[in-house]
Amino acid sequence: MFSFFHHDRLLWLILAGFLFLATAYSVINPIHEGTDELRHYRFVRYLVENGQLPVQGEEPCRSQSHHPPLFYAAGALLTSWVDTGREVCTSPVSNPFWAYRYWDVGTDNKNMYIHPPSEGFPWSGEPLAAHLIRLLNVFIGAIAVFLTYLTGRLIWPEKPAYAAGGAAFLAFNPMFLYMAGTINNDVIAAMSGALVMYTAVRLLYQREGIQDPTLTGFVLGVVYVIALLSKFSLAPMILPLIAGLFLITHWKKQVREWFTANLILGVTAVALGGWWFARNAYHYGDPTGFNPVTELWGVRTPSESWGLVWLELPNVWSSLWGRFGFGQIPLPEAVYQGLWITTYLALGGTILWLLLRGADRLAGANSRLEPVYARRETIFSLLLLLLIVGLTVAVVISYMLLSPAGAMGRFLFPGLPAFALLLFWGITRWAALLGRPSRRVINFLAFTCNAAMIVLSAVALWGYIRPAYAVPSSWTDNQIPQGAVRTDVVFEPFIKLHAVEALPDTIRPGEEVELTLYWEVLAAPPGDYYFFVHLIDDVETMVTQRDTHPVTGKYPAGLWQAGDRFVDQIAVYVPETAYPASARLQIGFYAPGEGYRLSVSSAGISQGDAYTIDQLTIATDKDHVPLDLNFENQAFLQGYQYSGREFNPGETAAVTLFWSHPPDTTLKNLEVSLHLGDSSTTPLSTLPLEAAEPIVFNGQQAYLTRHLVTIPADYPPGKDFFTITLFDIFTRKRLNMIAERGNWIDNELPLAGIRISDIP
Repeated sequence: MFSFFHHDRLLWLILAGFLFLATAYSVINPIHEGTDELRHYRFVRYLVENGQLPVQGEEPCRSQSHHPPLFYAAGALLTSWVDTGREVCTSPVSNPFWAYRYWDVGTDNKNMYIHPPSEGFPWSGEPLAAHLIRLLNVFIGAIAVFLTYLTGRLIWPEKPAYAAGGAAFLAFNPMFLYMAGTINNDVIAAMSGALVMYTAVRLLYQREGIQDPTLTGFVLGVVYVIALLSKFSLAPMILPLIAGLFLITHWKKQVREWFTANLILGVTAVALGGWWFARNAYHYGDPTGFNPVTELWGVRTPSESWGLVWLELPNVWSSLWGRFGFGQIPLPEAVYQGLWITTYLALGGTILWLLLRGADRLAGANSRLEPVYARRETIFSLLLLLLIVGLTVAVVISYMLLSPAGAMGRFLFPGLPAFALLLFWGITRWAALLGRPSRRVINFLAFTCNAAMIVLSAVALWGYIRPAYAVPSSWTDNQIPQGAVRTDVVFEPFIKLHAVEALPDTIRPGEEVELTLYWEVLAAPPGDYYFFVHLIDDVETMVTQRDTHPVTGKYPAGLWQAGDRFVDQIAVYVPETAYPASARLQIGFYAPGEGYRLSVSSAGISQGDAYTIDQLTIATDKDHVPLDLNFENQAFLQGYQYSGREFNPGETAAVTLFWSHPPDTTLKNLEVSLHLGDSSTTPLSTLPLEAAEPIVFNGQQAYLTRHLVTIPADYPPGKDFFTITLFDIFTRKRLNMIAERGNWIDNELPLAGIRISDIP
């Protein structure tokens, strides 16, 4: 079985590359930043501290206690000797500005927690325990890669490049590497899926059939229990095992062996894994333990969720390959599109190859194409792989219908080893269409896929994950660009601003102003101060604002030391709804909770509690504010226009909205409401979009709704804004705005600020 491994260099090269990269991912990514990592870690520590399994809903804090315990028990055994010095429910310091514009590629507040220098190497206490469990997961991921490669060698024993090419899509998948370098049970689920795949496929290659049905049934039962106790979503993986057993006994006409092996399989599964379901039934009245999960984490009604599932599929795909943390560290969209194209190519090549082979067979001609179906074991092995992928997809879609937390690509990991092998095999079908591809051609394709995936995983780590958590580097005077504006501004008494890089004079709605600030710490603060940026227009309304820890979350003031110098870059997004105006850009620091600001001085002269960096002009080349906002693919808001921005109580304001709809649809059954203030207020105007006035807008067919609202006579003076909501007239459900990536934005849209005067 393992006789070829001593000279199979491809396997060892792939494993070495995986171990190096996965370890690098685990070391570079700060602890607890992985998806649900803190709750997985708490499960392990609960076992260490209490010596028993937690009960859902009865823990003092949330953990992943609904999962089967195999991974967590292994982690507890590995780290039982580590004294963390902390209670199980001790929480790290949170970053309150985490996930700002989480869908954007970049480094802005991607860290969920604040990471002190004590977390650095050499590790001790909690960081040591966390990194040891991460290394355990790296080892488990390596087993998954090993089994994937081994399965490929079973299916294509004469061409190891097929196994190498398929293993590349697992071993060097950035998301799989990332999850292998954090604490979770998704990687052991992938390992279990790979184990089921290998076991089921290996059954087909028993030349003499089942020689010892008792041993075979026991092994199959153990494999299934490993899967069940890794993650309950692998329960359907009994089907590939049963299918493999049926095929080999059917081919060899071993009815008695089939019956005996199935019986032993069932007995073994009940004997080794039944206790988990009995425990769930005892504690929750539900053998699966799923009901308390939905009570704690939320539930959906399946009949109402198909539309949501469709909208969430892009997130499932992107997070299968690389959407890190809790999804707030994405890769560029081109990466996901490129992987879609690769998958389509593999699928298209497979279908075309099958059609041409079928045509040759129907014509009675000898096919010049590669005879992959020369052995029945090969075709049924591929069908078993397809079955595993299909079962995994079905489980994930079912979960998405039931839970708002289901749209995660990592839930596809049990089927990822099988998908990886099928993906590479599908790619090679294009070479097979040209005839019988030589070993050299397959080797080239395998090398190309491995190289491309290694480059992708390295770029993901060092180009996107590492910068998201990196502390700033220092600067010297000669590193300040010549175009920067030198300043002598002190935010008393802690920090001095030496320079600001030049800003644009004009900005458009939907664009961003990027500040680059050169700071020097004068004295260590007694605690944290938050940094703010305000853009205030000429009617004194807030166009936009940013509040954050300095260095966009990565270097809070509580970590400053006198003499530190650092560069801070912060992007201030001007909302798409911003109205044309002149505006001033101000910065400052304030104490959290208490709210007081640090005083500002320049050359010893007081500047108040905020420093004005520059004056900007917000401009558009239209006579309205142009927009392109998608309300659940039913209506698009193309723009809006005010009759003014300053109103007296009792005065009538006109707000004009411009709408369009997707092709082959109408605006029927939709109504739009206009609120003064947020959407919790009673709407001052509600109009059906079906009755909107048709117009030509920017050269396209569009529709106009004009909302005339009277400002209440007793309305308090000051700054305010209008908000619009769009809803279905039958269900009264609000429609959400959907971003280009498919994520939901909000179900209400605040427009630009207005001012209510104090003149009655």
